[in-house]
Amino acid sequence: MLLALGKVAAITLLLMSAFQLAKTLFYPNISIMETHITTVGFTTLLAVFAAFFVFRNQQKFLRAMTAEVHERRRAEEALRHRTDELARVHRQLEASHREANLYLDILTHDIGNTENVSNLYAELLVETLDGEPAGYAEKLQRSVQKSIEILGIVSKIRRIYAGPPDIRPTDLDAVIKAEIANFPGASIRYEGIPRQVLADDLLCEIFGNLIGNAVKYGGSGVAITVRVEERDGEVLVSVEDTGPGIPDADKQAVFHRYEQQKRGVGEGLGLYLVRILVERYGGRIRVEDRVPGRPEEGAVFLFTLREAAGGG
Repeated sequence: MLLALGKVAAITLLLMSAFQLAKTLFYPNISIMETHITTVGFTTLLAVFAAFFVFRNQQKFLRAMTAEVHERRRAEEALRHRTDELARVHRQLEASHREANLYLDILTHDIGNTENVSNLYAELLVETLDGEPAGYAEKLQRSVQKSIEILGIVSKIRRIYAGPPDIRPTDLDAVIKAEIANFPGASIRYEGIPRQVLADDLLCEIFGNLIGNAVKYGGSGVAITVRVEERDGEVLVSVEDTGPGIPDADKQAVFHRYEQQKRGVGEGLGLYLVRILVERYGGRIRVEDRVPGRPEEGAVFLFTLREAAGGG
């Protein structure tokens, strides 16, 4: 609007100057009355022109404003519909979440209790039977125990995703020694230094899974070494074994759920649990060859943990 008025003023000033110049050049002897009449007529003509120019620009401005208002209304309407849709989806997700929790409660509690009872009866069968039936009973017991293990891992993963962790200074040395004590028949060497790290009471699950996998899949005579050292301001932990190792093609897949088809039912959860726990504590994990370039000679799992203030 101000731009339009400025244009009108400039054009009016230009035309008035041209009018005065023309009157001086072509009508030098014009009378005062004639000058007055001519000036009034010309000024009136300019006023009409200015009014038309301003009116036309006002129409353009009003059309633009109307289009903008309509566009804003359409945007607000679309936003309202989108908000309603998101609210509906959110309600559906909340309902699905409650339903999933119900199923998990049934899975981890009721089925878990049933599996424990089944394990007791399987144990009685193993002790009672002889020969081939006893072998079948042992396989049954192993299957039941595997199911109990899977339920335990699912329960821990559910706890991890249920809310923020209770991170606090934790005695790493005590956790490692307690987990090593759970494998009295295994050959485990511990080379550690006392350190306080930032973790919670699930830290033991990392060592339980890594040491347990080494014992389970390493074969008879497998040697396991757990090391703790400081590196680049972090605590670096390694768990290595002399077992069959992990091929290069599988070194990333082992940390993901069921991505490696060679593993059996439930065997993709243990290392997945290890990974999300390490990441929960702000660390990183990877697996390498115990002897570089020779995966068949064993694997080493390396992960970092944040050291607590004054954690030495």
